[in-house]
Amino acid sequence: MNTRIAPLGELCEMHRQGLRPDDPLASRLPFVGVESISAGTGIVSLDAGSRIGSQKSTAFRFDQRHVLYAKLRPYLNKVATPGFTGRCSTELVPLLPKDGVDRNFLAHLLRRKQTVEFVMGSVTGTRMPRTDMRALMSMPVPVPPLDEQRRIARVLNRAAYIERLRTRAADRLRAFIPALFIKMFGDPITNTLGWEVETLGDVLVSAQYGTSKKASDHTGGIPVLRMGNVTYDGYLDCEDMKYAEFANGKFQKYTLRAGDILFNRTNSKGLVGKTGIWDGRFDAIPASYFIRLRVKETVVAPVYVWALMNSSAMKRWLFHTARGAIGQANINAKEIKSLPLPVPPIALQRRYAEIVETAQATSKLTESGLSVVSALTASLMSRLLGSHA
Repeated sequence: MNTRIAPLGELCEMHRQGLRPDDPLASRLPFVGVESISAGTGIVSLDAGSRIGSQKSTAFRFDQRHVLYAKLRPYLNKVATPGFTGRCSTELVPLLPKDGVDRNFLAHLLRRKQTVEFVMGSVTGTRMPRTDMRALMSMPVPVPPLDEQRRIARVLNRAAYIERLRTRAADRLRAFIPALFIKMFGDPITNTLGWEVETLGDVLVSAQYGTSKKASDHTGGIPVLRMGNVTYDGYLDCEDMKYAEFANGKFQKYTLRAGDILFNRTNSKGLVGKTGIWDGRFDAIPASYFIRLRVKETVVAPVYVWALMNSSAMKRWLFHTARGAIGQANINAKEIKSLPLPVPPIALQRRYAEIVETAQATSKLTESGLSVVSALTASLMSRLLGSHA
């Protein structure tokens, strides 16, 4: 195969056709902002809105010939191939493929890991980094013949489609858990189903603050869960762990057991109150940002309490309860113990927990498959598009 190396600028041109907001055409064209494009996949959602790149400002026109490249925060890897005519924020650059260049091949070149790494080496700005478009257009890329470009694009498009299907399935499984909670138990604040109400403190065995011991990257100690290890929707993310060393087993009072609830007591106001549940995957202790809540399992199921804490109604309650500024808010143990807690029959709670555990097991299989597909896609991109930076 005759594959040559050329600057990206030989494959496409920046096609910035300005469109003023008072132009009559502007109101008839859909607007695409940076937030409208999904990272990595390039899926365009016109319902996402755009906080960056106002619809009241000058925009760029684009159509089905263009590749939209987000120059703002290029590490997010937002590259789209729209199937319609529209206008976009000036933070998105319409790239027009030249003769002999397949549009989908160009998009995959821009999405590959090597491109992101190349661009990040020359970004401008720190808080809101932007691609140096001149540097991007000078990037060396492999240029196979047009037929080969189309073959590569077809292979990568199929892999991307499978990845999107698995991602959608994982998202639906996660959405199922809170929806089932509302169906089975109703709104936990208004208590529409009339369950007996206790305070959270009434159903706790203990509420223990986490350790204040400094954690590090040294793997010889005990894993320490920090704020970032619990996601906003209450799931565990243990990819990035820190460790702390304790002498003579003094970590025992902090050690987590399966079913312990992790309440994030201090964070930004929008994130304070994130709540995870420990699954016992390994020995670990929580950092002092957390209060470890251990419940009376004869009265409440830990999964029920976890799901209640992650319901949208309870998140609103926690937001209004948190004290402090936007940058740093807090809910202490006394305040969390006062939280009103509807207590349905324990058998119903346990039934909910069983369904959730089955759904999560399915989700883990889906996510495992998604990881395999993602790795396969990355491998295909490396093999088919070459390793040229």
